[in-house]
Amino acid sequence: MRKLFLMCFAFFMALPLLLSQAKAADLQDTRWVTRTDAPIPYVRMVMDLSAPVKAAASISKDGKTTTVTLKNTKLKTSKRNISMDSSIASSAQFVQAGKDVKVTIKTPSALETEDLKVFSLKKDTVNKKPYRIVVDLQKKGVAPKQVNYGKKPSPATLPASSKNAGSGNYSTSGGLKGKVITIDPGHGGSDPGAIGPTGYQEKQATLPISNYLKTALEARGAKVFMTRTTDVDVYGPHASGADELGARVRVANANNSDAFISVHINSFTNPSVGGIATYYYSKTSNDARLAQKIQNEIADTPGFKGDRGIQEGNLYVLRHSKMPAVLVELGFISNPQEERALKNAQTEQDFANRIANGIANYFGG
Repeated sequence: MRKLFLMCFAFFMALPLLLSQAKAADLQDTRWVTRTDAPIPYVRMVMDLSAPVKAAASISKDGKTTTVTLKNTKLKTSKRNISMDSSIASSAQFVQAGKDVKVTIKTPSALETEDLKVFSLKKDTVNKKPYRIVVDLQKKGVAPKQVNYGKKPSPATLPASSKNAGSGNYSTSGGLKGKVITIDPGHGGSDPGAIGPTGYQEKQATLPISNYLKTALEARGAKVFMTRTTDVDVYGPHASGADELGARVRVANANNSDAFISVHINSFTNPSVGGIATYYYSKTSNDARLAQKIQNEIADTPGFKGDRGIQEGNLYVLRHSKMPAVLVELGFISNPQEERALKNAQTEQDFANRIANGIANYFGG
């Protein structure tokens, strides 16, 4: 099942998308380029706008059609159809749909959410650049190449001389005491994640919940590593998606963790959608069991629209972690009621305690 979400989670995010606009923005121009200076080549499409806009994106069920909606925007450019790189993103079509502009992008291969980034750039008066929405689409089916960014990913939680190997050995029973758990607060730094109707950012919710979870687990005798402890990118600002996600997984693998917990908040274009879900990837016989134990505890958290169940997700951090791993989606930040609940410290602690209970139940006590 593909995740539909407000595409504000990009790693190159320069400005949070504004919450409202009284006057419609004009889509004035668009252009594209293939970037080969990243570990995985990608097509970048840039849309010039007269004012900042809200953007939403979705990927079709077959993964080959990406739709980006520019809210309250008028189509003023004469470019209605453009051809791009046939090996990554073949074409884009621009259509006025009521008060919005819909951009339909065709790709030869099926995309996952980790292959797509949508982010905004503010007006640059010094360099005479307008407000912009940027769409990056990564090429599928190629192995990441090594690129020298001038720095190495070296989170403080990584052991010296780590090569992301890890032993691949992990425990699944015997109680929580002594177990090694890595917690991954989603997004952070230049990547705010999804943004709610009042401007509350996903990264603002995931970090305190993760910190409370660390405290709860350590109180039960677990050893806990965090992919980040402050509002930072893990690999570094403006890293590729593969590098940023890889740096998070590296913390878990290098520390020979027994479980990996990635904390996120969901989002959707329809503000009435809500609820709590836990994602897993069946790379071991215990991933689904860990997901179910945690979902059993968090599903009925007060203030949220109930149980969306456990769902298998082909997500980078779940695939590449060498131990059982889950990604929890703790409500929808796009839902006003759930966004309000997420701002509450009591809710943050409640989620943390419930997740800790689920992890403890997974390990057998």
